[in-house]
Amino acid sequence: MAATQTSARADLVRTLPTYQEAAELIEIHPSGITRAVAKLDIEPQLWGGVEKHLQVLDVLRIAAQARRASVEEVAGGLLERAADDPVREEAIRTEIDRYFTEAHQPPQPTPQDSFLAELREALPGKYAKQAEEIYRRYVESS
Repeated sequence: MAATQTSARADLVRTLPTYQEAAELIEIHPSGITRAVAKLDIEPQLWGGVEKHLQVLDVLRIAAQARRASVEEVAGGLLERAADDPVREEAIRTEIDRYFTEAHQPPQPTPQDSFLAELREALPGKYAKQAEEIYRRYVESS
């Protein structure tokens, strides 16, 4: 079973684009991929100790940041790369769908944001502002 899992992972990693291939899909210079990987704190998938591949979600995040080729075009290119294997194509499609679903989700308020919203509702304006300032100072010093 371990050989099957290793083989399946190897097949998936080989399907993922290298830095050069991702750069071509996104229409940027490969050095832009390297900078984006560092800036976005992306962990590449290593293959054979030399080649670095990028996860589907990471390629789409870089495309959104680079603003060259549209994210939809990049997603289409990723699907085309796996068109010869229905299993890999479906895995990539699932990741693309996940990216677009997460991208369109409204951000969830943090507990701090929820607390401050409740504070603003409960206190008159002047006091709410003062209490919020005190709270923020306390949080920053902790």
